[in-house]
Amino acid sequence: MDHLTAIRAFQRIVETRSFTKAAAHLGMPRSSVSKALQELEQHLGTKLLQRTTRAVTLTMEGAEYYRKVSQLVARLDEAEMHLRDMGAASRGRLRVDLHSSLAQFILLPVLSEFRDRHPHIQLALGISDRPVNLIEEGVDCVIRAGQLADSSLVAKTLFKDQLVTCASPGYLEHYGTPCSPADLDDHRLVGYFSAANGEVWPLRFRKRGAEQLISRYDVAANDSASHISMLVNGLGIGQTHAAVVARLLEAGTLVPILADHTNTTIPISVIYPPNKQLNARVRLFIDWIVERLSDHP
Repeated sequence: MDHLTAIRAFQRIVETRSFTKAAAHLGMPRSSVSKALQELEQHLGTKLLQRTTRAVTLTMEGAEYYRKVSQLVARLDEAEMHLRDMGAASRGRLRVDLHSSLAQFILLPVLSEFRDRHPHIQLALGISDRPVNLIEEGVDCVIRAGQLADSSLVAKTLFKDQLVTCASPGYLEHYGTPCSPADLDDHRLVGYFSAANGEVWPLRFRKRGAEQLISRYDVAANDSASHISMLVNGLGIGQTHAAVVARLLEAGTLVPILADHTNTTIPISVIYPPNKQLNARVRLFIDWIVERLSDHP
């Protein structure tokens, strides 16, 4: 006896109240459906259905068995559908948005790993610091720094980053190295302002629990990669994400300063609609990016 076929035949008989309709639904001869039910009843040692020329009704044992196997078959169907979706996920378009600095310094250096795993996914990257509406603009997920502002979305933290205050070696050689935030009054500052509303992001310093904000700037950008380029090219002192400029700090292209005063922590997260709206391609990307960046320094 094919146990699963027999169970499905039993289900269809109950749901259609007909051996003939159950057979048509399953694409089987009526005689095969009858035989499957007979073998199932023999296997269980109990009668599941009462059959007359006019009706098919469940016995008490049949009703209980139908309730339990329906739950199991539903879970089996869900598992099979998930696997089929995962297979289909290896093809198609995926739209991911992220800040320019996160793209240039965090995602792009490792993206070939995802492409090697899923070469037939057509990956469209929206690279800008402009906020996007995931639903209205057809964006599958975004990678962003900071706390989640929209409670209707889901944020999964990839890693915790820190701000770093830094400048180029050339700038510090020419203008000197400040020893405290108060010394910045005599320095050129490189700022960043929001592409959404023009709001300037202040430099943040903290010492002994007290926070000090400095909103002044001499030159500013609303693109995070350009902001870093300004620092590299000696336009002044500024703050950015430590993980983003890690390689520049290691190479000495940028020099960290005021480390005792700079200790603000910021989450880097992948943000997406609730799970019920996700397609399989998005799940593949989110699983990969979480795995790849969860231990990011």
